[in-house]
Amino acid sequence: MKEVDEALARAYARAPGGASRPGHAGPPGPHRPVPPAPTSPAVHELADRGNRSESGIEIGGTAPLSHPATELLWPPVVLRLEQDWGDRFDRMASGLVADRDAHNLRTILFTSCHRAEGRTTLVLTLARALARRPGRTVVVDADLTGPMLARLLGLRPDVGLDDIVEEGRSLDDALIEAPDDHLTVLPIRCPIGRPRDFLASPGWTCTLARLRRRFDLILLDGGPLFTGLSAAVLHRSVDAAVLVTHHGFTGERAIARAREVLEAGGVPLLGMAETFV
Repeated sequence: MKEVDEALARAYARAPGGASRPGHAGPPGPHRPVPPAPTSPAVHELADRGNRSESGIEIGGTAPLSHPATELLWPPVVLRLEQDWGDRFDRMASGLVADRDAHNLRTILFTSCHRAEGRTTLVLTLARALARRPGRTVVVDADLTGPMLARLLGLRPDVGLDDIVEEGRSLDDALIEAPDDHLTVLPIRCPIGRPRDFLASPGWTCTLARLRRRFDLILLDGGPLFTGLSAAVLHRSVDAAVLVTHHGFTGERAIARAREVLEAGGVPLLGMAETFV
């Protein structure tokens, strides 16, 4: 598959004046306090899309879930990004829909070299753009050692992805439907102690297969490639990956190494998203 570098956009900006905030040692994001609203984002257009249709695949199943619908409490930074730069995320969504329709790329892993590179914030904002389009989108917390989606969205799940894979619980028990947002979320309740075994298990493969039967796009908010227990542990059964990098501290060597890890794991790199520029 042809690699599309810079297929997703630079979604964030430096603080006013281009300088970092005093006393702020790293980038803002889901693992840090909410930053000021971005001021001047620079966005690359999606490349080489041609005349691909944004329709043409069968809409996923609409079987009712076994628990009541839920209202998601969106992080303020996500709402502000959508308000100020929603058209940019709409173009990103168009690119993913085009790749889905043209190449059947439906299960997309979002990963990064390190933590705090803006990966989860980007995934959530992009999911809201996809939710305005036909079809069903599910956001899966696949950051096995540092799950954040449930806490960020104000959820207190009784059953999560970890219970499905490790204990054989029903997928319907864990999926959280938010009809007002036209989205579904699959959270993790607890960090995974042995991520390599988790991803190699039949439960993981079967869960993704079930998700593919029910949803048109599956966004996996995966963990970083080179941090802690999740180092170089690749998610199986994905169609492609997007590498999220931080403009300020993700160096070229780390990016090159990440490319090598993805290639060695047989995961095509769909594109790169550079944040905090």
